[in-house]
Amino acid sequence: MPEVQEGHASAAASNEFPMRDVSSGDSHGAASGLAGATESLKDKAQEIAEEQKTEGARRIHAFGQAVHGAADELGKQIPGAASYVHSAAEQIESASVRLRASSVGDLVGRLERFAREQPAATFAGCVMAGFVLSRFLKSSNQ
Repeated sequence: MPEVQEGHASAAASNEFPMRDVSSGDSHGAASGLAGATESLKDKAQEIAEEQKTEGARRIHAFGQAVHGAADELGKQIPGAASYVHSAAEQIESASVRLRASSVGDLVGRLERFAREQPAATFAGCVMAGFVLSRFLKSSNQ
């Protein structure tokens, strides 16, 4: 009698395993496809973020040059104040160089660290950004 049960159990087990193998193969294929799509999206997001970072650094540098020009004009009328404005322009240009040299991952890490260390400042910055964005959207609708 035990042989019949073992044979019966073996037959049942052999019927189950092919079904599990097929379904697990399908789930592995789906998981693999999902992982590939996720990786592709991640790579595209990284590429877009890098492009935006580079463009932002270029614009910040151009702003720094404009501030230098304003300092030159100010220097004609108030020479003492021009040095402070030139110093501010150098800080702006330095920020653009640091931004250009940093990876997106580095920037995200710094932002996360700042948010943990200064939650109130982060919240205030988000509120200001939301206000500016809402004003921009309102003005673009008109």
